Amino acid sequence: MAMGAAVASLTLLGVTAYSPAAIAQSKFDAAAPLANLVPQKYQEKGVLTVATQPDFEPANFTPIGESGIKGYNVDLMEAMAAKLGLPVQWDKVPFDQILIGMQSKKFDAAIAGMTDRKNRQEKVDFIDYQLAGSVFMLAKGNPKGITGAVNGGCGITIGDVKGSDAKRLVDLMAAACIADGKEPTKLVSYPNSSDKNLALTSGRIDAMVWPDMAVSVIMRETGDMLEHMPIEFEPKVYLGITFNKDEAALRDGFVAALKAIHEDGTYDKILAKWKVEVINLEDFGVNLAKD
Repeated sequence: MAMGAAVASLTLLGVTAYSPAAIAQSKFDAAAPLANLVPQKYQEKGVLTVATQPDFEPANFTPIGESGIKGYNVDLMEAMAAKLGLPVQWDKVPFDQILIGMQSKKFDAAIAGMTDRKNRQEKVDFIDYQLAGSVFMLAKGNPKGITGAVNGGCGITIGDVKGSDAKRLVDLMAAACIADGKEPTKLVSYPNSSDKNLALTSGRIDAMVWPDMAVSVIMRETGDMLEHMPIEFEPKVYLGITFNKDEAALRDGFVAALKAIHEDGTYDKILAKWKVEVINLEDFGVNLAKD
């Protein structure tokens, strides 16, 4: 189901262009600053295959009428890969298929706003590179009287993308509602963010979980139909780049590359370009989540 898309340019802050012919001609750059950290098999392969679901602006998305992928995740990944001398080939993958593909080594890495959780660490390794907070997006005027408390959405239906972390939140809410003798919160899953957003604006669901750094995007896309509310019972979480657990050397090379783009200012420039400074994580690392 994934469609390969190839990077024709590694221009750091420019528009990413994609060309299968260009990627076929690309190769490992042994003169790159951190090229010595790249395992031999990736040097020989000459390209890094990276999975994402390109439906979430400003992180990773395909603009209407285009075929390539843009976003701050794209810029960050390509900036790190450039430090290692590896061109990036992007694969468009449904979110709930990313972990499966990582475990089967269909992809070399993935960057798609995935929350680092202890249970996921059993399947893949995370390089945690950003912090993310969450809000509820809901209808203007909050007709259902939803609050940000764990028992503040009893009887409502929350929508999210299949395979996302929202189920854990909804389970917490449902348990709190049942303990209060009220109707539990329910979850409906959708294939992608566009379907989820339409479900909310059309009234088929009552709320959805949304990252705090992208509130301006969803407000712009839906006009004056929605408002947002902080989720009070959910602390900020680590989001990570994922790697197969057998590929520690590649993972550690990217840790070094992430450090390099922090030190030379590239990380900050990319966040500023996309106006997502709120995600900044200085104390990045591997598998930082404790629950």
